[in-house]
Amino acid sequence: MIIEKHIKFRRLIPIIWKRVLLMGLLSSAIVIPLVYFNLHQFTIGMTTPLILGTAISIFLGFRTNSAYERWFKGRDLYGDLISNVRMIGLLVHRIKQRHRIDDDTSTPGSLEVYLDRLVKRALAYCWIFGDQLKGHDPFKNDSLPHLLSESDIKLIKSAHNPALKTLFLQAELLAVLENEKAISGAELEEFTEVQREIVRIQTFAEDLKSTPFPTHYSYFTNLFVWLLIVLLSLSLPANENSGYYAIPLVVLIGWIFSMIEGIGQYMDMPWSDNRNVVPTDYLNRGVEIDLRAFVLGETDLPSQLQPVEGALH
Repeated sequence: MIIEKHIKFRRLIPIIWKRVLLMGLLSSAIVIPLVYFNLHQFTIGMTTPLILGTAISIFLGFRTNSAYERWFKGRDLYGDLISNVRMIGLLVHRIKQRHRIDDDTSTPGSLEVYLDRLVKRALAYCWIFGDQLKGHDPFKNDSLPHLLSESDIKLIKSAHNPALKTLFLQAELLAVLENEKAISGAELEEFTEVQREIVRIQTFAEDLKSTPFPTHYSYFTNLFVWLLIVLLSLSLPANENSGYYAIPLVVLIGWIFSMIEGIGQYMDMPWSDNRNVVPTDYLNRGVEIDLRAFVLGETDLPSQLQPVEGALH
């Protein structure tokens, strides 16, 4: 997620130079013969480019708005996930406090181990699921060895959907706590509701990833932009008396439309691993720091992730 206020042009050059060069070559191939040989009979009026430009603007408006809605939906879903993981931490902390009050001692060792495992698995789930969405190998994440046992990692790694497998392990652990009467029926219901919500979030996020923006919008918008380049190259030299200056003018207009289209492509996949991705790592580290400090009582905490070249990942 880009957080810098000013986007540096040098970061755009590697992305746009090929397209700008092609626009310049295409426009030059049309404008230079028209001007050099004075072929005004082959030029056209400005009406056609204006109508096409209006149509492209409508396409781009819909494209960009829809892309932003998809990105914001992804950010909203992941925010809900972090909220539910924090809720798990609150529930575990409350159970620990209840046992301290009832027993007038610290929480029994075995129970505290189980409760802490619930929290650690919830944090591990965030890292695993975030990496799954981005297409990364979650088991290369340095945070997992601090949160999962070797047996847990082995079980989760063998699953085709590691994030979902983590939730199943959580459900098994909750069943153990229920059988040992370590948690009440009301507490189990709260945990179950949180897990139900997390499953819903994962399903929606996976659906969003597997359902790309309709291809025909991108295809035809891109096709219309190139057609506009051709029509402007045929109209500007004669109608605006621009001569060879029509070439940079055409490239500038084409670049403006292309950049708007590029913004839509950049944002319509919120889990794509680019500078505009939903910052799952940043959000995961934030909730990890909170729960390890407030619920697990740790003091040796990882540091919060910092922006990389003006963007959070």
